[in-house]
Amino acid sequence: MTSNDKISLEELNKRLADPSVSDEELTRYFEVDEKRSGPFSPVLALNPQTVSIPQTEEGNERSAALLNSANFIARLRRHVAFNARVGEGSYRGPILVSEGDSWFQYPFKLTDVIDDLMQRYAVFSLDAAGDTLSNMFREAEYMEAIANTGASIFLFSGGGNDVVAGGNLAAHLFDFDPAKSPAAHLRPSFNLVLDEAIGIYSKLVRQVALKFPNLQIICHGYDYTVPANGPWLGKPMASRNITDPALQKAIARVMVDRFNERLALLEASSARLHYIDCRNTVQEDEWYDELHPTNDGYRKVAKKFSNKIEELSPKPKAVDTRANKARAAISAETTSYRPVVHPSQAASRSAKPKDGPAGRSLHIGLNAVDPGHYAGWSGPLNACEFDAQDMYEIAGGLGYDANLLLTANATRDNVAGEIERAARDLSAGDIFFISYSGHGGQVPDFNGDEEDGVDETWCLFDRQLIDDEQYTLWSKFKPGVRVLVISDSCHSGSVIRAVSPDSPEVVVANPLARAMPLNIASRTFRQNRDLYNTLGSSLSSVEAQTVLRAMDTPISCSVRLISGCQDNQTSLDGLGNGAFTAALINVWDNGRFSRNYAAFHRAILGKMPETQSPNHWSIGPKNPVFDAQTPFAI
Repeated sequence: MTSNDKISLEELNKRLADPSVSDEELTRYFEVDEKRSGPFSPVLALNPQTVSIPQTEEGNERSAALLNSANFIARLRRHVAFNARVGEGSYRGPILVSEGDSWFQYPFKLTDVIDDLMQRYAVFSLDAAGDTLSNMFREAEYMEAIANTGASIFLFSGGGNDVVAGGNLAAHLFDFDPAKSPAAHLRPSFNLVLDEAIGIYSKLVRQVALKFPNLQIICHGYDYTVPANGPWLGKPMASRNITDPALQKAIARVMVDRFNERLALLEASSARLHYIDCRNTVQEDEWYDELHPTNDGYRKVAKKFSNKIEELSPKPKAVDTRANKARAAISAETTSYRPVVHPSQAASRSAKPKDGPAGRSLHIGLNAVDPGHYAGWSGPLNACEFDAQDMYEIAGGLGYDANLLLTANATRDNVAGEIERAARDLSAGDIFFISYSGHGGQVPDFNGDEEDGVDETWCLFDRQLIDDEQYTLWSKFKPGVRVLVISDSCHSGSVIRAVSPDSPEVVVANPLARAMPLNIASRTFRQNRDLYNTLGSSLSSVEAQTVLRAMDTPISCSVRLISGCQDNQTSLDGLGNGAFTAALINVWDNGRFSRNYAAFHRAILGKMPETQSPNHWSIGPKNPVFDAQTPFAI
């Protein structure tokens, strides 16, 4: 090509602004600057073979300004196409809003997923190559776009940067070891990167689902990429002496699988979220680079999106209303594009979105127990029923199907029956929330599973519920169910904590320990020796089976406990609430608390007296979506 065949920067600007010039036609004027590109953030350079670039300081500035606006120009061209589509009068398909990374917008060089979908659908695109999950959630542009356009479907693509550890993959790999499997070459820190990503994903999806109760959300996982001596996979692996192509490919498959597994978990516990599994969609010869498919590969991914869109929008809606809303969206874009609802200003993120997973809860509070079983001791307390009623109100307000058992109704059979009904009814993605306020006790350990020789108990009205019994009840829940246990009783934890001396404490008037006195515990056991001996013997066979199963996965559901104190401590009662429950309610702050359970536990610790150290632990399969959620989220 001669210099006379090249176009000037002015002419290129005109062609970029002309919607009749297709992206395919513009491709020849750009190339990818490999040195400046980041993962899922391609940086374009002008093609010196097709564009005449003046070799002057002014020419360099003008070319740099043009390239810096590549994402903006690509977005603007898409908005013009969207407005033309909905304004033509014949379009009767769904209105879509898309937000995503370079799988949704690879400017000019590739025909990406959204480019393909826009051939058939009206898509209002907010996509930008290089956009990160945290930035998308922080800016939340999609909230205003969905409201303005009246969209029925939200398309989302994010997390690609996290799958490749933000370009720092080498830090999350062990050096090559022929004895290690592909998965064993990944450090545990890689899972933490993915868990942080899925936490943002979860909050974004919940934010959208709460605000738009009829909106469908479609997201996707990434396909099995092929390391090719690139800067994001191949070279970081080679820096760890992982040079065998087959091993590199196998490690990349593990990375992609782990991200997809987390998205599948998120789908199960989210409202109207539809996850598209793209694995084994793009063939090995259909990769443009290590992270992006070719046009043919993107077309196959877009087909999966199209199939899901058709499934979710079988009936067309009227045109005029959508067209007017779409024009309003374009008008808004040309002025100032700020979100209507910022994440920090949204309604409680714990509330249940329409069509979301089911939430069942049980709240137990005992201000007394049956003296007939407890050796003449009635165990009087002040605030346990108040605790249960407060937790019941919280759960009901968040959309749980809540149940309440107080004092005389809080029998062993009633409690176990409610738990068993929840175990029977709830499925993967659902949540069971149980709170207990009352005395905690201890009985001799009959099956040898306790190092201190005693089992911890809840003192129910007619007898104690042993922790081994609770474990057996949790084992009845189906895989994928989340179980949240809040226990404000004595002897309810097992680890040591430290609290800053400057942290404000929640003061409880007239504190009273929620612990069965040792002499009463001894007399109660001796009086009901046959019952507890028989119970211990019957649990032994069950526990023997679960111990074998615990070598793999102790239980099928994921159980999270936040308890009032440690095993060797007592929980304080009060007049209005127990100390732990009072601190919990104070931190939760009517749903304004927006961080995860670990942060929730730390905040509660900061408000507790030095003599009482709430515990936080989990059993069952790890559920990173559960870990990342805000307290009590359904």
